[in-house]
Amino acid sequence: GDAEVDGQETFYDKENDREVLAEGGIGNEIRIYADHPDKFDNWEWQEYSLQQKYKTVTAVSSVEIVDDGARKGIRIVRPFMKSTIAQTIWFYDDIAKIDFDTKIDWHQHHQMVKAAFAVDVHSDKATYEVQFGTVERPTHKNTSWDEAKFEVCAQKWVDMADASGGMAMLTDCKYGYKLWENMLDLCLLRSQ
Repeated sequence: GDAEVDGQETFYDKENDREVLAEGGIGNEIRIYADHPDKFDNWEWQEYSLQQKYKTVTAVSSVEIVDDGARKGIRIVRPFMKSTIAQTIWFYDDIAKIDFDTKIDWHQHHQMVKAAFAVDVHSDKATYEVQFGTVERPTHKNTSWDEAKFEVCAQKWVDMADASGGMAMLTDCKYGYKLWENMLDLCLLRSQ
């Protein structure tokens, strides 16, 4: 369950007896990156965009507890400039997963929106689902080839594990993942 201890956000996995988030880390941090491609507005995403300072969406216009019988959740609405990000975060009694149901009414231009998670998993590689199989990619930038793999196009999931456990992110509609060291993020949208 989610708890706050000594002012620190924590998310503890009781079944595996470990923290899910890295110490001092944040889960579901909504980040906004400037997105100004060199040539191809729709298809080009450059690593320099990720090296720039991003904005974190911290404003909250409303929070409500929701219950649909099989699960309970928290619905959070966040304004950002002329846009709105509404998320319902669903928790289950008998399933070890959390669902993030995100709806975005976006009116900004040349920005990318990502959801970032600082996880307490340390591995030099991650496994991604691709058509008819999986592919492994590094979680570090040791070589120029590793640096070129700064974002991975995958289908429904990414998984990483270390000796004491692991984590996976599943999605039914997004395909751009970035995983460096222990920071995992998912591209939610890009705007021209």
